[in-house]
Amino acid sequence: MELKGETKLEGVRMAMGAFDCPICYEPLMPPIYQCGVGHLICNSCCIRLNKCPLCPKSAFERCFGMERVVESIEVPCCFAENGCTKKMAYFNKKKHEKACKHGPCFCPEPGCGFSGPAAKLPDHFTDCHKWPNTAFKYYVQFGLRLQPGPHVLRAQDGTVFLMNVVAAEPLGHAISLVCVQPEATNSPFGCSKVFSCFTDHCQISTVATVRCSSLADGPPKDAFCVVPKASGGRTMSRMSWRKDDEDESYDEDEEEDNDSDNNKKE
Repeated sequence: MELKGETKLEGVRMAMGAFDCPICYEPLMPPIYQCGVGHLICNSCCIRLNKCPLCPKSAFERCFGMERVVESIEVPCCFAENGCTKKMAYFNKKKHEKACKHGPCFCPEPGCGFSGPAAKLPDHFTDCHKWPNTAFKYYVQFGLRLQPGPHVLRAQDGTVFLMNVVAAEPLGHAISLVCVQPEATNSPFGCSKVFSCFTDHCQISTVATVRCSSLADGPPKDAFCVVPKASGGRTMSRMSWRKDDEDESYDEDEEEDNDSDNNKKE
């Protein structure tokens, strides 16, 4: 939101550490307090301290001037080179970057040092490692031939999933799934898998919540089902994915505005 009387100065340099709490070193955010000689302190530190730890003064008062300053400082996301155009208040920078979809994800292939936003991984997997790549739509079943190794799955909204199939002798093949995201956030995705290994056989396995991963710890290994070996050595399966719509309603701007409004009411 543009502030009234805003001035943008090219080439201005600022030591952002001046806007960190000198006690916990976290960014100052409203409400901000100061002692009698002007030492600033964040709300959480003010609550647990009886006196200023930097001088003999003991009383703290609300510093509305500094609150206006920190609310007016906008900084870019550190993942701007990956395509993030977001700017946010300095005290919201860490929160934004933790959830930013442009944060780095990693190729789990041993010896490959590729990293980048999740949207760039499918092309890398296909071009460099020749991994199978399948596009699908939520709530629509699609066929998939099971074969050992990684398999990239791309949803219509651009979300990337990685399925890993490994031998589980003598039973068959273990199937693991992850949603490729920069941080291990709460996932709105679920998956159902139907497979048939012989005539008149049908088995359904489901995972209520597909785990999120940046793949920094390697390919998925937490198998949610084991598919028995089929006669003739081939197993065909059908998959169906779900996405909880209510999780799409998250709006970072709205949440930051709400946080600011709540702080002003204190």
